[in-house]
Amino acid sequence: MPERAQAGTRGRRPRVALVAHGIHDHGGMERAFAELVRRIHDRYEVVVLSADLGEDLRELVEWRRIPVPRRPVPLRFALFYVIAAVRLAATRADVVHTLGAIVPNAAHLASVHFCTAGYIRSAGGLAPPSAPALRRANTALARLLFLAAERWTYRRARVDRLGAVSRGLQRELAESFPGVPILLTPNGVDRSRFRPDPNARRAVRAQLGIEDDDVVALFVGGDWHRKGLALAIQAAAEAGSRAPIRLLVVGRGDERRFTTLAHGLGIAQRVHFLGPRSDTERFYAAADVFLLPSWYETFSLAAFEAAASGLPIVAAPLSGVEELVGDGDAGMLVERDAGALGEALAALSASPETRRRLGASARERSAAYTWDRSADAVLSVYRSVLSGASAPKEATSL
Repeated sequence: MPERAQAGTRGRRPRVALVAHGIHDHGGMERAFAELVRRIHDRYEVVVLSADLGEDLRELVEWRRIPVPRRPVPLRFALFYVIAAVRLAATRADVVHTLGAIVPNAAHLASVHFCTAGYIRSAGGLAPPSAPALRRANTALARLLFLAAERWTYRRARVDRLGAVSRGLQRELAESFPGVPILLTPNGVDRSRFRPDPNARRAVRAQLGIEDDDVVALFVGGDWHRKGLALAIQAAAEAGSRAPIRLLVVGRGDERRFTTLAHGLGIAQRVHFLGPRSDTERFYAAADVFLLPSWYETFSLAAFEAAASGLPIVAAPLSGVEELVGDGDAGMLVERDAGALGEALAALSASPETRRRLGASARERSAAYTWDRSADAVLSVYRSVLSGASAPKEATSL
């Protein structure tokens, strides 16, 4: 294990090494580390080992860039695993904090946002069955590498503590990697940015030619096969037989393939592919329902952004999302099936009052998840490491 820092930090700021593929505001796990940097740089000396770093963060930290290609993912992961390991071994740090199992070095804390072992149990395989053959092969190879890295890293001999972003993930990690203490370190959501906005709602709908009384479902994210965009389109078609639904798709993916699917189902004119956006808050404001038929999530940041925006959630039972929705308080959790998802969409489409009630509850429930709370959970671990306290012997919640 890394040496513990005690009296050695007196008279200077403790030095934290953050290791991640990317730290920026695009993507859930990357944003979590970006928000952490913003909240700790004035109290800790932060050195970042990453391939990508947001421009606004570079003046706050010492950046040791890890030069690796963006694609293919298996090669990117393997090269980062080796190069970052060498760089980290030569880095002086009082606390070593990694974003998952991405280096073989010992660490004080590994923040876990995706558990490959848990994904395989949930999806029943290494890759979504609906993906094209070449993509399935690439994804399967990448996940085999991730799984091997997790099995090496998530042992008491290599990591002091695992930080799980949801209680569901905490349970998954305890089942897959017994013996390692697992702390709850949830993500947050910016409720000042993501909120109901009537002006944005009118502007976006006018831009897209959507009538005021049209019901709009929203899908946000990349990796469309894992996140279930095919099911979302099929669900919109199922609901459309009873109540026409518009579907907005925000994110990057194989647009041609999914446009073909929408054409085949006869709803191409009601599916809007909007590409990756930096102003996603405007599209949450324009929607009436958030749709998440993903195969696997641990803490869907998009779902929490939707909740903060006052949208009811329609989703498959997923870690993090289950905690957000509660017992039907903020949306509807249904089977990962086009018929069940379509039925839920149709029910919400038919009842504006239900949408308002669930959306108001969703926004209220999102208030418990802030980036300050997220950073405080991580800082509690740092303080424990710096005090020389031993990690707990079993899973605990902060």
